[in-house]
Amino acid sequence: QLIGRGDMLITKGSDMVRVQCAFVDTPEVDEITEFISEQQSFGSAFLLPEYSDESESGGIEIDLKKRDALFDDAARLIVAHQQGSTSLIQRKFSIGYNRAGKIIDQMEAAGIVGPFQGSKARDVLVPDEYTLEQILKRLDNE
Repeated sequence: QLIGRGDMLITKGSDMVRVQCAFVDTPEVDEITEFISEQQSFGSAFLLPEYSDESESGGIEIDLKKRDALFDDAARLIVAHQQGSTSLIQRKFSIGYNRAGKIIDQMEAAGIVGPFQGSKARDVLVPDEYTLEQILKRLDNE
């Protein structure tokens, strides 16, 4: 038997379970809705900052002085194809995922590709090979 006012039955498999929860009547919901609607609002939508997971690169500072031996060639490949993907580096240089991933992380630290975007290829931030060569010279001089 249900007592009412927040008392209910929920089916769990073939059994019925009696639960008690807070009872909120329609006039109370109307009052809360009215209270919220009277609050000061923003002129435009309030946008929250995007979430940035700092653990993606392991939270470790990448030392660009200790770049991979294939870094320059891989950077040229990425800029030429305008597609920053780990799998492209793996296929073209016949290397494993971990090494290709480290090269991509180094390129991100150097500003050649954008941040990780899930399963999509990273944005290539360098428009042409001339600009890339300038970046590579700067990295060699540091």
